[in-house]
Amino acid sequence: MNVRHHILPAALTSLLAFALYALMKPQAGAVSLNAADVYVVDGDTIRLGAESIRLSGYNTPEIRSAACDSERAAGTRAKDHLRELINSAGDLRLILKLKRDGTPAEDKFRRHIGQLLLNNQDIATIMIEAELAEPYSGGARRTWCD
Repeated sequence: MNVRHHILPAALTSLLAFALYALMKPQAGAVSLNAADVYVVDGDTIRLGAESIRLSGYNTPEIRSAACDSERAAGTRAKDHLRELINSAGDLRLILKLKRDGTPAEDKFRRHIGQLLLNNQDIATIMIEAELAEPYSGGARRTWCD
């Protein structure tokens, strides 16, 4: 009997088991939140105490650095909507994006990056479907002014 015929299936089985474990393990960095502890900075950023969290998967118009009045108004609508959603959520969880070393990932402004789930639904999807945001995964952002 050839040893290679036994090693390859065992290696593939081990690889498959590891992949299934990685897919099924609890998401690292997940924490339950109390709405009263969440400060909404703008439509895609929250603060928990002193920590700012950039919510992943979407981008909203700016408020403080808006390029025009219509962008500022749209940004305010997005912020208000996010605040209402958080305050009315029965289940509120944050999943922090982690670096390989297990520490929280940060954006260029040193904000942590996280996915916010409201009643097990991604806030990015909710904000995009409400037409208050656009999908975003990094890189150049579009202008919100005509």
